[in-house]
Amino acid sequence: MSTRFLEKIVSARPRFLRGTVVAILILTLLVLAATASPVQAKAEKSTGIRVYQERRGVTRFEEYIPLSPELGLPPGSFYKVNVYAFSVGGGVVLIDCGAETLYTSLTQEIGKRFHNKPILAVLLTHGHADHAGSGHYFVEAGIPVYASMADVYLIQMGMNFPGVPRDFTYTGYTPTGVLHGGEMLFGLSVVPTPGHTLGSLSYASMKTDALFSGDTTISQADDDVAPEDMTFELEYMTLLMTDKNSLQMQIDSLNLLLGLANSGMADTILPGHNRTYHSRDVQPYIQNSIDVVTQILMS
Repeated sequence: MSTRFLEKIVSARPRFLRGTVVAILILTLLVLAATASPVQAKAEKSTGIRVYQERRGVTRFEEYIPLSPELGLPPGSFYKVNVYAFSVGGGVVLIDCGAETLYTSLTQEIGKRFHNKPILAVLLTHGHADHAGSGHYFVEAGIPVYASMADVYLIQMGMNFPGVPRDFTYTGYTPTGVLHGGEMLFGLSVVPTPGHTLGSLSYASMKTDALFSGDTTISQADDDVAPEDMTFELEYMTLLMTDKNSLQMQIDSLNLLLGLANSGMADTILPGHNRTYHSRDVQPYIQNSIDVVTQILMS
């Protein structure tokens, strides 16, 4: 990996970006020499979308997002991000909308799974490219896209800030609905969980005890599927490059989510990356996220 690339990444972190995904690629230096485990060696082709039927009537569309060779990474490097969909009346609601480049593939897969029911709305967890990138297509189609007021500027700019590599930018747009926290939308309570970004949101279903946590929670290394899969490494590097105030906010947000789980209001966690967690695995997963962020904050 070139020195020029590393300098480009480090310089791409304006103060207000609060843990932007731009910084996360540096950690690939630490994993390029990693040896594949027997499970990792079975990885499938690292492009496209995998579809999983989760509990609580939720379908998970896991996008495999390739990382450009121009970043100086080995061929085939990628990371994974989740888009969730569930039926409401005669239509479908999405939690996040994935990468701009995978919009067509995503909507085709949603159409197959939901028999071409109309998409009623997109609820964003935050404004990074892998979660909000295809949103302008939905806005142009007249489908409302909701986001936190605190992340509107990131979304309007499409992360097109000086020094940000093209992999982490997208076509900017203005969300059609602005959220502040405490609202109820499509049976979901909007829960502010700042830290990863200032406007990060989680969505909690009071009916099914499902919680969409976005990137407030942290995936685990064992869930990466190949040496080229940088998902956990990128999340971890984001934390390493995040300022202490934002890390503390993320810990506070995670403790809020842990409180929901302890009270029985979050029996299923549907995070922004990698697999979902259920029942007895929920609290240890959130606690692990707290431990990881705390360790970095104290370092």
